[in-house]
Amino acid sequence: MTYPTARRAVRSLVAVATLTAGLAVGTIGAHADDDPRVDEVRQILAQLKPLVKPPVCDQVPEPERWEHVGTPDKGSENVIISAHRGANTLAPENTLKSYEYAFAYGVDLVEVDVQQTKDGKFVALHDSTVDRTTNGTGNITDLTYDEVRALNAADYAPWKGGEYDPAQIASLEEILDLAKRAGRGVELDIKGSVTEEGKVTDLVKKYGLIEESIFNSGDPRVFVSAPDARVIYNRSDWEPGYLIYEIGQIAKVYGSTLAEYAPESIAAAHDACAVVMPHAYDAGPEQEVAQFQLARSIGADGVQTNQPALIVAAAGEAVDSKIVTRRNNGHGRADDRDRGANADQVCLVNADNDLGFPGKTVHLAKGNGRKGIDLVTGDGGCVTVPARNLRGAKVSFAGDGAVHASTGRA
Repeated sequence: MTYPTARRAVRSLVAVATLTAGLAVGTIGAHADDDPRVDEVRQILAQLKPLVKPPVCDQVPEPERWEHVGTPDKGSENVIISAHRGANTLAPENTLKSYEYAFAYGVDLVEVDVQQTKDGKFVALHDSTVDRTTNGTGNITDLTYDEVRALNAADYAPWKGGEYDPAQIASLEEILDLAKRAGRGVELDIKGSVTEEGKVTDLVKKYGLIEESIFNSGDPRVFVSAPDARVIYNRSDWEPGYLIYEIGQIAKVYGSTLAEYAPESIAAAHDACAVVMPHAYDAGPEQEVAQFQLARSIGADGVQTNQPALIVAAAGEAVDSKIVTRRNNGHGRADDRDRGANADQVCLVNADNDLGFPGKTVHLAKGNGRKGIDLVTGDGGCVTVPARNLRGAKVSFAGDGAVHASTGRA
């Protein structure tokens, strides 16, 4: 089978079976089923199987639990958290700052909407046009990389006119470099503008992130480039347990909305050594924590979220922080130090990756605490020390559910 034929087959499968990942079929025993979609899924997946090199799965399947699970599975001990378009409630979506803030909270992955520009380069943008989130207009495929990068990615509410205005659309390579520095992965939602999925995969390989990352793509060239790539299967509610198991032998991540899952379908995925990561945000921002808790109660291993700080706190996986001081060196640049006098700024950052936490209250106190002030961190997790007589003061962050307490000196 040629790769173009395989790609057309996958697209046909998408239309028939609401699949979004190129997968391969397993071989658990025969099951009679009246739904013609089952055979169609199996035929297409069988065509793709030679391209894929799945890891060994030592889980013993329990098919009876795929229909009546009894006690739900216990999800992964370490909750898998993917930040949807970065920390998109803290900075404009799909900007480097949004991804930095997500990694500050220690998430495992950031979700990146990958688009390809007119001249063949890859950037992060959800929509097929630049109209909604930038000051430009037009299809991403009609704009060059330089034209896209010249746009203001904060030209929409609530960011327009604020601290992050202007902002730049992030390139895929910038995000991959950030993920590598943070020691984390990328969830790549490869959009319709992308015609060279193999090149996307090659970039992920270049940064050494295949094992840490996930591909939301049905293109076989992902597997040609990296046979061990992890792909997402975005399930619907029609697939029987045995088909979930068969798909899950190769597709090691299950996504889609939480409403598509029950303890039985999660058990089938787990029996194939796959993980389940539904969305936590589909019911709205006020329900994300409740959706996460519901997902975990039926066996999910993690979630994709718009609010990583809330989910990190709900998962009981708070990260360590530290206070860093910054002072102007006289040349318009800031030097970072763990401690120091005459600091122009104090910053609250992740103790492991040095990425900042915005919107946190830090307390500055001097003279045995008789003189003190509360300040709220902003861009990069930093805030300017407002008065010279507070420089050298003790700086403390009391901690919250997502970030542990820390102290330092201004």
